[in-house]
Amino acid sequence: MIIGAVSDIHSPRYLNDFLRAVRYVPELPLFIIAGDSVDKGKVIHFDPIYKLLATKRTVAVFGNEDFREVREDFKRLYPKVEWLEDNFTVIKLNEISLHIVGSEGLISRPTKWQLKSGINMQYYMERKQNLEKLLCESEGDVTVLVTHYSPTYETLRGEKSWAYPELGYPFLEEAKCKPDIAIHGHAHKSVVTFAEISGVRVYNVALPANKAITLIKIDKK
Repeated sequence: MIIGAVSDIHSPRYLNDFLRAVRYVPELPLFIIAGDSVDKGKVIHFDPIYKLLATKRTVAVFGNEDFREVREDFKRLYPKVEWLEDNFTVIKLNEISLHIVGSEGLISRPTKWQLKSGINMQYYMERKQNLEKLLCESEGDVTVLVTHYSPTYETLRGEKSWAYPELGYPFLEEAKCKPDIAIHGHAHKSVVTFAEISGVRVYNVALPANKAITLIKIDKK
């Protein structure tokens, strides 16, 4: 079974690239968006994406530019998308049960803007504990972790190394319970968009890095 994934459309910035990329993918049973669907929290710019995906089973998480204060607007205006925010969903496709854990994710060093907004390392460590709990409780055939920030530094290669702590966190290296597949975005300049960490297949699906929709094969264990 093949599913599709993408992130960092930053509509309208890369909207045309997204619309072109979708033309080249087959009909898929599931589409995953790993955050930053729109630029600077402008919810209305999700409209053309939603119209295209409204007939497809879609799961999405929020990115740093899908501002916290407008996330309830996304959920209200675009109800056919299953929005995950530090929680999980179970989807059965072709006799395979997918346990999908979704979150904005973790970074190792909060940005100056985040610190001013009261988001510190304690906030991220509490989120880390919750994500580990959700992964440990998975009962699906295949467990998928979807975050906006990268759960490893390996798929950040190509970005400035000094910026890694603000782009991700080595969660997969530390987590006691690991997913089978991890999907993330945020790293626009990554030149390593796939890696395998401790048996976990990791995909950076950022549209600016891939120039395409990422196709991911799902096999029952």
